[in-house]
Amino acid sequence: MNALVNRWRLALNNRIVAWAGVIGIGLLPCPDCGLPLAIKIWPVAGVVWVVRRVRRRSDERLALLLADDLRDRAE
Repeated sequence: MNALVNRWRLALNNRIVAWAGVIGIGLLPCPDCGLPLAIKIWPVAGVVWVVRRVRRRSDERLALLLADDLRDRAE
């Protein structure tokens, strides 16, 4: 049973599987207008990605600043 769970985790963590799922869902038609859902999803997903990227970079810069500051105080 544990091997089965580990195999599923590997499959779910695989980026190719994740992207295929996103693209597959994006190709489904919208129930209201019939356009592919990707037209409505990708702009929102792009904004979310940019916000997460900016936040991650600012956290990395803050960590570098704090590490440099602590290193200067230790000397």
